[in-house]
Amino acid sequence: MNKKLAHFTQPEPLKDEGIHIFYYSDRVEDYVQNAVSYIIAGIEQEEYILFLENERIIPMIQKELENALTPEQLKNVHFINNFDFYFWNGNFYPETILSNFSKIVTPLIETDKAVRTWGHVEWGSQEEFEETLEKFEIEVDQMLKNVRVITVCAYNAERVSDDLKDKLMRYHDYFMTDEDVRPVKH
Repeated sequence: MNKKLAHFTQPEPLKDEGIHIFYYSDRVEDYVQNAVSYIIAGIEQEEYILFLENERIIPMIQKELENALTPEQLKNVHFINNFDFYFWNGNFYPETILSNFSKIVTPLIETDKAVRTWGHVEWGSQEEFEETLEKFEIEVDQMLKNVRVITVCAYNAERVSDDLKDKLMRYHDYFMTDEDVRPVKH
């Protein structure tokens, strides 16, 4: 389990920027354990958890959480199918995604509820999708400059070209693998 991931805490109250983490994963078992660690750390800090994941992995994470958290704690973990969220109306439009994200997260932030999110970003075989992903990550990074949210953008390493990986590194504060988390030098 990635212990470094568990130690992320909400940015200081005087700092209005969020934390943006690029997770480059290549092992499902480690991915699930890191997700569980991230969620438990958030629950321990009394945060609201928004977790965007595919329907194959959600049950694996939920099973682990049911063994680690109380039913009351589980109420603060909200799973959404990542394909439903990212491909609203059948298209991956960064503006629509961020609008939907804002509708969920803004009311929580306005009530001073600490929030951490996790989005497993997946896509089909659309051509030129890397450009769309880069645009999406740029917009997420800009949005996080104005809100105190910890956000993990998780990618399957097999689906990410070296070029896309380099681009994604530019728009995140931290780079995470299944074993490590380190700051990104810009």
